[in-house]
Amino acid sequence: MPELPEVETIRKDLEKFIVGYKVLDVETNSSKQIQPSLAIVKKAIVGMTIKKVQRRAKILQIFFSNGSIIIIHLKLTGRLLFRNKKDPADLYQHITLSLSGDKELRFADARKFGWFKLIKDEKDLKELLKKFGPEPLSDLNLPIFQKILSTSSRPIKIILMDQEKISGVGNIYANEALFMAGINPQRPANKITKKETEKLYQSLEKVLQLGLRYRGASDNDYLDIFGHKGSYQEHFLVYGRQGKPCPNGVGLIKRIKIGGRGTFYCPQCQK
Repeated sequence: MPELPEVETIRKDLEKFIVGYKVLDVETNSSKQIQPSLAIVKKAIVGMTIKKVQRRAKILQIFFSNGSIIIIHLKLTGRLLFRNKKDPADLYQHITLSLSGDKELRFADARKFGWFKLIKDEKDLKELLKKFGPEPLSDLNLPIFQKILSTSSRPIKIILMDQEKISGVGNIYANEALFMAGINPQRPANKITKKETEKLYQSLEKVLQLGLRYRGASDNDYLDIFGHKGSYQEHFLVYGRQGKPCPNGVGLIKRIKIGGRGTFYCPQCQK
């Protein structure tokens, strides 16, 4: 699933390339993925101009000239693609916004878990986003991070990925940050020392910044709006590297499951 760096890369590109275009039509062959319905979404945004694109956690938000907002979650395999109208259809293309200038914004999704949802106005959007916790590189700071960890006995990796606690972090960047900080992903969050918490906070910010620098990780399905892969997967320290030597040269990377998710760590380095 795309995480903060991937979704932010998409947001930046959308902000640069689709703002100012007018929506001419909306089509879908997967009605469950456009909410509350295709007819309602068309009525709200056809004829409207795209004004800005924002993001919170893993949720993209497209704002229109009449105040309507479309929020988008890519889930596991969703892709937003900015195409010329004459370009061949994309694989698993399920929602298409026809734009002025013979352009299209396409939503392709192999698993069909992702969605477009119409939000009436910014007041409703603000209410919806309340459920997300503070976000690294934004409103998450060290004192807040320390408080979040100190109030839970769940495994630290679960806390890092809990969107109500900390927003935007998923499996890839949680694994990488924990390795960088030298913390075992199974440890209870409230058993991590103050010094370790500070190192983990710094490591989390560092891996997310690296993800942004490399335009995301295309380990699985993620592509940017032009259909290009990110390159952070070429710099993974532990994620997906089970059985391979630890980057610190002290053991082999092990894979276990925590909360149903594949978890990669070095038993020698991460205590």
